[in-house]
Amino acid sequence: MSPEEFERLPEGPPYYDYIDGEAIRLNKPTGRHQRIEMRLGNVLYEFTSARGLGEAFNEIDVKLPVGNWVGPDIVYIAAEHMDRYDQRKGDLYGAPDLAVEISSPSTAAYDRIEKFEQYRAAEIPWLWIVDQDSLAIEEYQWTPAGYLRVGGALGDAPFRPKLFDGLQIDLAKLLTTEGPNQNP
Repeated sequence: MSPEEFERLPEGPPYYDYIDGEAIRLNKPTGRHQRIEMRLGNVLYEFTSARGLGEAFNEIDVKLPVGNWVGPDIVYIAAEHMDRYDQRKGDLYGAPDLAVEISSPSTAAYDRIEKFEQYRAAEIPWLWIVDQDSLAIEEYQWTPAGYLRVGGALGDAPFRPKLFDGLQIDLAKLLTTEGPNQNP
């Protein structure tokens, strides 16, 4: 399939990524996955927008500089890169500053191999992988040699990302409370 054919597909469902000429059908996320995505996305949105750092979005299509389309669960775009976001279409054209993948047993291999490689090739500065079952978070930073794991937290410990000074995320509490739990 050509990139032009892919871009003419109707909006989902079903939803697809486009990698190296192939439309890859995505699994429908579970309720737990969606809850993590909504709560974590909200924490990132509130933290970044309140400080004028940029914006966080859930489930937007991203056309990477290498020409492939992916749909990270959450992206963060720094204020100085907001020109990459097409507000009319709701798509991002270029690399986000952070891509977040919430991995389940059915998506773990795809997230950690194919998508990880796409993010590396696009030189996305930061990548977080969240395990939906254990709530563990891994934080990776892009380097010319590839991604370097620079931080993380187990599901029962607060996550203090290197990317955002002063942010603390406790996913376990976040999922058991009525609203976001963050320490600014």
